[in-house]
Amino acid sequence: MFKRRTLNLRDLGGMTFATGKGIVPDGLYLRSGKLSILSRKECRSLCKEYNIKCVIDLRTPLEALEFPDPLPEEVEYVQLPLLKEGTVGITHETGSDPMTIIRNLRKQPEKLLEMVPDFSLLYRQVVTDAYSRSQLDKVVAKLRLNAEEGKCTLFHCTAGKDRTGIVSMALLKSYGVADADIVNDYLRTNRSAFWPTMKKCVGIWLLTANWQLVKTAYRSFMADKQLIESAIKYYV
Repeated sequence: MFKRRTLNLRDLGGMTFATGKGIVPDGLYLRSGKLSILSRKECRSLCKEYNIKCVIDLRTPLEALEFPDPLPEEVEYVQLPLLKEGTVGITHETGSDPMTIIRNLRKQPEKLLEMVPDFSLLYRQVVTDAYSRSQLDKVVAKLRLNAEEGKCTLFHCTAGKDRTGIVSMALLKSYGVADADIVNDYLRTNRSAFWPTMKKCVGIWLLTANWQLVKTAYRSFMADKQLIESAIKYYV
């Protein structure tokens, strides 16, 4: 049986509006990491348990092709990538997966450090870049439309942290949820991310013996309050 924590799976329902007059409906909005870690049987079980009628994939086409969701045929699949191209630390195609890059360049830690993106800038770009913002608006519109029709929708990227976190932010903002509550939900990802991140950091240390690279990797793999606050600031 699938493990919710491994998937970084949670329902956004039950969060209250900032006005105190209303709550986000239960059982209609699920956020998670990639479903490709599940077998077809496990994925079917997940969809049945939560009555999932639609899955929105926020990954790039290459990511989705390499690690496809093993969905039942009756579940609608919608691909709405937030980024045009692979980005180290965000997308996880063969060529951009952080651990693959680190293994290949383990003797060049300085080059690895130079490759780490400015995550604050990336979060800001997703909500301000013309393409990414258009895609983000489409995702929120689809989520709201499905909810109006009583359909439960699951949306995901790879780890369920960055792109999924930004979509969650935009969706919750559309309901008028307070910024502080949005940030708290975003940080819940660290309950799932902590031990996998520690495992990766140990592996990076064994490969490179570079403490600066380990610290940088830790910050990259964990949900950072300042990142979602940056996205909220520029989301207008």
